[in-house]
Amino acid sequence: MQEAMEFYQYEPNQFARGLMKQESKMIGIYFPEGRGSLFDSAYNLELLKGIEETLSYQNYSMVLLGENRGFSLRKQQIPRYLEYIKQKRLDGLILSGLSGQPARKEVLQQIVEEQFPVVYIGKRIHEKGFNIYAQFEQYHVKMVDTLRQYGHRKILMLIHGSHSNYLPEITAQVKERMPEVTLYPILLDAGEELREPLTRVVEEYISGVGCTAVIPEGAEDTQVLLSVCAELQIPVPERVSILSVEHQRGAGQLLHPKISACYVPARAMGGSAAELLIRHIRGEVIEAKSIEYESVFIPRDSIRRL
Repeated sequence: MQEAMEFYQYEPNQFARGLMKQESKMIGIYFPEGRGSLFDSAYNLELLKGIEETLSYQNYSMVLLGENRGFSLRKQQIPRYLEYIKQKRLDGLILSGLSGQPARKEVLQQIVEEQFPVVYIGKRIHEKGFNIYAQFEQYHVKMVDTLRQYGHRKILMLIHGSHSNYLPEITAQVKERMPEVTLYPILLDAGEELREPLTRVVEEYISGVGCTAVIPEGAEDTQVLLSVCAELQIPVPERVSILSVEHQRGAGQLLHPKISACYVPARAMGGSAAELLIRHIRGEVIEAKSIEYESVFIPRDSIRRL
């Protein structure tokens, strides 16, 4: 039997073997609906690197789960991962982000309540379960404050629709702590190509309203923003300053001009999420159910002092 297995280069099917032991050795990684491919995002890639490094060391494999286009338009927004959990195809689940949609949060709260091993990345929503949080509201407020200290008073903030649930807290903190600043938050639709709507936004809020600074969410958005500004003959930072979010350290260094950034350590967050999940699956007692990461400001060439 052993000789035949070696001759045919047979390897045990991990899923079938897991059924016998009531485990699959598979961890689901769920990405909410986003713009384009999930591999277009530096945040997603860095997160996956951290997750994969930890899981492979612990002899677990990843199953990438996403949603088809138009998912947000359906009446019943049942996340794809729920079917995998019902079929017992996963030992645990990592959610790469939280949606502002109440129905989707209810699904997450349900499986957390039932104590299925889950780690989600985002602000804590349930006393049970585990989460990793990069303090999204705090670092966006800190970015506004950084630009305020450089003399900027009209600031444009570009937020992806999936993060709309964080926006009220951000605007409330800015209004309370920095009354001299006028913040213009713009939600970007995940289903749209970015260039056309961003062109309209730049024309209205920079050329029209007179915003002197922009906060985009990541390197991908920043690249498009720089291209749009160049096309509209809006020089950076002479006419408008840019302070971006950076998930891959050094990404802003490669752009022209070199982009000042708020660095959020997505790779470390992914590693921590996977480590927490494995410990939960093994039944270990974990006192710290929530891990928060702080961002780091990296000054470069894209902010002008007014």
